[in-house]
Amino acid sequence: MQTHSDSHYKLYTAMSRSCKDKFSLRHQLVRYAKAHGIRAAMRQFGCARNTVRQWLRRWQAGDDTLADRSRRPLNQPARTKPADEKRVIEARKKAPCFGARRLVEMFDLPVGKGAAHRILRDASLVRKRPRKHKRKADLRAIKAAHAPLTRLQMDTKYLTDIPHYWPQMQARGLPRFQYTIRCESTGAMFLAYSSELSKTCATLAIARVLEHLKAHAIDLSLVEVRTDLGSEFDGDTVHYRPNGFHGAILGMGAHHRFNPPARPNCNADVESVHATIENEFFDMENFAGAGQFMAAVTTYQHYYNFARTNRSRANKTPAQLLREKSPQIDPRVLLLSPLLLDAPMGQLLSGPP
Repeated sequence: MQTHSDSHYKLYTAMSRSCKDKFSLRHQLVRYAKAHGIRAAMRQFGCARNTVRQWLRRWQAGDDTLADRSRRPLNQPARTKPADEKRVIEARKKAPCFGARRLVEMFDLPVGKGAAHRILRDASLVRKRPRKHKRKADLRAIKAAHAPLTRLQMDTKYLTDIPHYWPQMQARGLPRFQYTIRCESTGAMFLAYSSELSKTCATLAIARVLEHLKAHAIDLSLVEVRTDLGSEFDGDTVHYRPNGFHGAILGMGAHHRFNPPARPNCNADVESVHATIENEFFDMENFAGAGQFMAAVTTYQHYYNFARTNRSRANKTPAQLLREKSPQIDPRVLLLSPLLLDAPMGQLLSGPP
């Protein structure tokens, strides 16, 4: 059975929802109390007697007193001095990259990090952190602005952990490692394969691609190759040798840059193509031998560079992007077939299928 207090509570809740704000509700409360008395208003609105008296007392000074009041104290003896606030703002303008904690530490400010953050917020000096999708879009724009085939990412893909490919690799002596080189601007990729993970194989793979670019009139002084700190890329080398990976790139007139450690997103383009080729090629194809493997992977690379559109690059193929950005470059530069680095079989099977 519904009690009298329950009905008042429901009435008060309904009136609260029907009113646009608290001011309207309080305005109705005091007018009802003025006309029918405090006890009647208390029952009608389901509130305490002291609440009705409080708002009636305030209402004597006018309708404006029914609005919400700030709970901020009138006197704040611990409030930051204007001179200290000015110091915080000046420090932020000198070092806009520092947050509140670092500003306090580096500039020896006489405020806490919470107070410094409040001062920066009130002065609209707190930079909003961009969302992840916005940062990725900005990075794509930076990469797209590079000239085609001048920014190359290189990495090694282990083929020994692909369930569909593993039995074929064991039974038919297929390659165990893939050396991938990808252009940041167009997304074009060049592949090489080997049964061993070594600096020699990595050097042969990148030297072949650089020689191919040079043959197509691409200035190698504008080319930069980015890799991680793997041993096959001279990442553990103290003294570089001219015939090593790093030295070979510099000797050909190009540049080599290492990515920071534990930053796989720096090689995001080549890592993403590794996931793509595993799903679209290694998980689907069956190979009778090394010759058929090289023929199939050559077909896939040509399909990727000339026919497969990329949603992150305006839904265009690498060949289309190359033609739009640098029409003077012969599109046959993307026809460099994959290379099997193992000798002597590689020399026989790395030619056109």
